[in-house]
Amino acid sequence: MEENRIENTNESYSFQVDLKGMIRLLSENLYSSSDVFLRELLQNSVDALEARRAVEEDFRDGKIEICYHANPDGSAVLTFSENGIGLTCQEIHTFLSVIGQSSKRGGTRQSGFIGQFGIGLLSCFLVTDEILVQSRSVREEQSWQWIGRSDGTYQVTEGEKLSEPGTKVTIRLSKGMAERYSEKWVTELLQKYGFMLRIPVIFRGDEECVQINDNLIPWRQSFCSGEEIMRFGEWLFQEEFMGVVPILGEGLRGYAYISLRQVSAASAVSHKIYLKDMLVTEEGKELIPKWAFFTRCVINAENLTPMASREGFVSDQKLAKARNAIERCLFDYFVTLSECDTRKLGQITAVHNLAIKSLAVENERIFKLFFPFLMFHTNQGKLMGREIVKAAARLPVYYCVQVDDYRRARPLVGGARLLVNAGYTYEAKLMHLLKRANPNLRVEVFDETSYGELLEEPAGHVKEEFEVILPVAEHALEPFRCGVALKQFEPAEMPALYVGDNSGFFDLGEEEGSGFLDGFSSDLFWGGYAAKLYLNVKNPMVRRLGAVRDEKMAETMIRVLFAQTKLSEHYELNEQEKEMLNRELISLMEYGLGRSL
Repeated sequence: MEENRIENTNESYSFQVDLKGMIRLLSENLYSSSDVFLRELLQNSVDALEARRAVEEDFRDGKIEICYHANPDGSAVLTFSENGIGLTCQEIHTFLSVIGQSSKRGGTRQSGFIGQFGIGLLSCFLVTDEILVQSRSVREEQSWQWIGRSDGTYQVTEGEKLSEPGTKVTIRLSKGMAERYSEKWVTELLQKYGFMLRIPVIFRGDEECVQINDNLIPWRQSFCSGEEIMRFGEWLFQEEFMGVVPILGEGLRGYAYISLRQVSAASAVSHKIYLKDMLVTEEGKELIPKWAFFTRCVINAENLTPMASREGFVSDQKLAKARNAIERCLFDYFVTLSECDTRKLGQITAVHNLAIKSLAVENERIFKLFFPFLMFHTNQGKLMGREIVKAAARLPVYYCVQVDDYRRARPLVGGARLLVNAGYTYEAKLMHLLKRANPNLRVEVFDETSYGELLEEPAGHVKEEFEVILPVAEHALEPFRCGVALKQFEPAEMPALYVGDNSGFFDLGEEEGSGFLDGFSSDLFWGGYAAKLYLNVKNPMVRRLGAVRDEKMAETMIRVLFAQTKLSEHYELNEQEKEMLNRELISLMEYGLGRSL
């Protein structure tokens, strides 16, 4: 068999385009859903009307009409009509039949358009195999008809004369597609994409005739009350809100609504981002700052550059400028609240307390703005951050990095000191940031040194009573790496207090060590202290223990007291300690039965 060969010549060849392959690329890689064909047709209609207005300054009667008719066989016919600039025969050949060419390029027809008629019209092949375009240009009386097919062929013929300039696009939806794109669903999609359009868009179906964009857009009114603005957001997002932030910048208008329900910083939040009145995306990660996750934004932009799919924006200087403007509006709003309406800011922070804390530990500006209004559990009840700062200016403020530490320390602190329960997520880091931001405030981790300050030294004669038993107690707990000290504290019913060795609590591995704690050792928080058992000499049983002179008996009692204290303070015993407890309890039982230890 003779092989086909391409010889080396100087002859030029033209690329061949497989239209079906191109459509597959559109559906699989460019567009997230075939629904966008409605947006593309709507956008092309808007752009055609804008083009006519550019050449006819007195043109004011633009309109778009969409008709939907279901056939008896289950299929449906969908038409888009507008009285825009229209296309000549040459323009039809140039712009509808050459992939990648657009009627929006060049001359006076470029400015102000976000659609690309050629590739936009191709999106219709996602739902149909044939597209019929009838058009009459403002430049001539003749009307033309173009039929494009998904196999890559097309025809251009003289069409029935249209009564006025404009373009009509007709597609037939097969039974399967008609089931998916029912009259009701098409109406909802058109309202989703184009409810903000200024040009009247009329939908005529078998069941109803409606204008899809007869809604009140608050920022277009000469005056709109706060209540109307709130109702607009609640209608748009189908959710109640506790506040609204006006968004105003160069080429930007809109609102950021503050959610009334708790949301997570990691949760996906839906927004409404428009470009020249047409919905582009419901994702806000390109524009909305990460820390504003508790808002839902509706924003109309004029100057951003859409991606090819028009489902997002090109990352350029215009996008960065818009993002900075939105962040500034949001931040200025909260700053104003902190100065003029702290009650409102407190309400917002209370609802989104945990989520805001998660961002405050990573962002210094957010920390400084919101810390005064964050809530913390303390031995004086729930306090706001600003109340903790105020207290720290006149008395020591301690914080425990574990909840169980807080439970143990709380009865000992009394009213002379403020103790913060920072054992919950993010709170220990926030307290550390408070200390770092305000070095003159006495804000300290509650550690062994703190216990030493709180627990009183016993009187000299009491210490003498324990001179014999204290070394025995230390020897008894040496295998468990626990020291022993004499103190006196309330309540007297508490025979002992165990303070564990938490020196590794803030140790960060290589992967976890990135972030605001970089460069800080665990000694900064804990001082590397070891576990210790404090014997309360105010307790009658402990005082009697001081009189025991049988060393084995004393060791057994100290070890049992050590284990019992750990358990009562919610520490877990390790295997060595469990074996010791069982052994010593049996020894005590045997002693009670009259057998020698």
